[in-house]
Amino acid sequence: MSIHPTRVTIARERGGLSRVDLATAVGVTTRTLTTWEDSGAPVTRADALAAATAQPVAFFQANPAATVADERIFFRARRRTSAVLLHQATALGSLGMDMFSEMSRRLGLPALTLPELDPGLSPQAAAEAVRLQWGLGDFPLPNLVQLVESHGIRVLGIPAAEQDVDAFSFWGQDARPYVFLARRKTPERSRFDLAHELGHLLMHSSTKSDAATDRELEREANVFAAALLLPPDSVRAMTPSAPPLDAVVALARRFGTSAVAAAHSVHDVGRASDWGHRQLMAELTRRGFETGEPGSSLPYERSRIHDALVNYLRRSRTTPTAWARAIGQRPDDVAAFSLGQALSVAP
Repeated sequence: MSIHPTRVTIARERGGLSRVDLATAVGVTTRTLTTWEDSGAPVTRADALAAATAQPVAFFQANPAATVADERIFFRARRRTSAVLLHQATALGSLGMDMFSEMSRRLGLPALTLPELDPGLSPQAAAEAVRLQWGLGDFPLPNLVQLVESHGIRVLGIPAAEQDVDAFSFWGQDARPYVFLARRKTPERSRFDLAHELGHLLMHSSTKSDAATDRELEREANVFAAALLLPPDSVRAMTPSAPPLDAVVALARRFGTSAVAAAHSVHDVGRASDWGHRQLMAELTRRGFETGEPGSSLPYERSRIHDALVNYLRRSRTTPTAWARAIGQRPDDVAAFSLGQALSVAP
């Protein structure tokens, strides 16, 4: 019996290590480590691998891990992102799928009920179709995490230490969609990120990534997110022509978006001229809205699924830290994956 090669690769990439780094840490040659990632490592090396990668020993004793191909992951600014960060994202994706696999054995998770969209739809029309099929009308969206969870999307957080890994999404080997969100942004921008990733999952699942199309895919996902969160008909109905800044901020507060996103939408529907839009953006920047949401009381959205996990652990008299170690995961990763709802002590 040997350590499965996927476990070696995921642990190395999660730690941001090169093959040379890990080989040096465990006292083998780079060629030997490459063999381990191709064919498996001796079980006697589990302790050394755990120490070098900060993964629990139990991680290396588990079955083969589900993997994520980096070309199938929707990742912001892919062409300007280093291979190390891309590999960290795919490793986090694998660990997140592992955690949900364990959760699905214990909890009843929602079935997958995503709308099937006509591939010829524009991003704005796709957002309108989602609102129609989900019965959302043109009203402000409720808790977006819980909304997408109820349709089978699995939402996880990104560990705070991975400051350079932005929101990303993918369709897993289990034919389930996953979204990872960084909570270092404001709640309003986190909602936009989730809507953006939903656009990718619904519109781009069969699109092959390349340098020419990545920019267009990002643009389409942004248009989808804006139309989903700020329905154009509602923006027109609620906003006067040449709106003052206070009206734009009020629109943003009502729909749970950033003031910058609201300003863009007001311009897109024709309520603000090009000159008016520039003035709005300049004033928003001056008041600190470019990087935050001054005066906002919007909280981060909670997940019902992660709350259900916490309740299960409480009933089982198991701490999140103990459960994380039992399933071969780092407690700090499990705390982050659960959007901070299953807090645990970091190793």
